Amino acid sequence: MKSIIYFFSICLILLVDNGCASAQNNVPEKQAVQMLREFYTAYSKIKFTVKYRNQIDSLQKKYCTIKLRKELKEEFKAGGLDHDPLTNDYGMDDVKLKTMLIKRESATVNVYSVSYTTSTTSPANKPIEEKVTLHVAVAEETGVLKIASVK
Repeated sequence: MKSIIYFFSICLILLVDNGCASAQNNVPEKQAVQMLREFYTAYSKIKFTVKYRNQIDSLQKKYCTIKLRKELKEEFKAGGLDHDPLTNDYGMDDVKLKTMLIKRESATVNVYSVSYTTSTTSPANKPIEEKVTLHVAVAEETGVLKIASVK
């Protein structure tokens, strides 16, 4: 009798655990990947002119959560244009877009790996190709998928 109770207890725990994991994976992967691709494509079109700040604000409003926008605004006030947290200072352009890969990170819920190759220079001032990887958390806000953080 104890064996049966033990067996059913284990089954119940596994069912509840699987249900919780499914509830946490609430962001549909295909939609998240599409949204991230749209964001970085739009980001690559921004030209660093006088209208730059307005274009960035517009993109952030459309693609970033309120919390992330607030954090980005505070960082901008503190440091100005010295740091681009959305690309970790590597920027985005058409060439980088062609090498961009977006995939769900298996170890973390609703986090996607956005990677691309960029041309840079070594400390010896020689041209090199460098792989950039961003860890982008996606969340649903008012029924729309948005970027919650970039690390």
